Amino acid sequence: MVSALPPNKHQEKSLRTRALLLDAAIDSLAEVGYASASIADITARAGVTRGAQLHHFHTRQELFAQTIEHLTQRQREALQRRARSLADTASPGEVLVEFVTAPFSGKLGKAAVELYVGIANDRELRREMLRVQHELTVELLDACGARIEVPRERLENAFWMTINLVRGATLDEMVGRDRLRRKQVLADWTRLADGLL
Repeated sequence: MVSALPPNKHQEKSLRTRALLLDAAIDSLAEVGYASASIADITARAGVTRGAQLHHFHTRQELFAQTIEHLTQRQREALQRRARSLADTASPGEVLVEFVTAPFSGKLGKAAVELYVGIANDRELRREMLRVQHELTVELLDACGARIEVPRERLENAFWMTINLVRGATLDEMVGRDRLRRKQVLADWTRLADGLL
């Protein structure tokens, strides 16, 4: 059977379908969690047919292996947007907290936490998640270092405390804690981080 679309249009449609599936996987992770993020749910969220899904991802494992990379790219883009929008006059604590919360909170943060927990016992997916997230945290630390002029060791200590706090706050929010409390904790940490930096 000959394709009705020219090769470049067919490729564009295929890339759009793949992106829809990967975005839907992130949405599903954030909203229903890893355990309930089924192929059927993701396919429905993407608005594509089961055949289109199978063309791109034959198994749930394959889908989530690619979702890890896609999620990390989305987190990288969130960091870049935040870096462009944050005022040059922001304090060191504000830079640190704003840069870390951009990729590690909200829907992206929830999806990342779900993946970390859901794939903890899957050696292959865990290795991939750790690899791409390590790359992201190196970029994030470098971005902080470009805006915060302190000794690298001091920055790294504050950086890791901030990442752990933000991930914990994301998990706290996922189990139903008060969002206002989370905002207050981050505001308090921003002031403390200013003192550390």
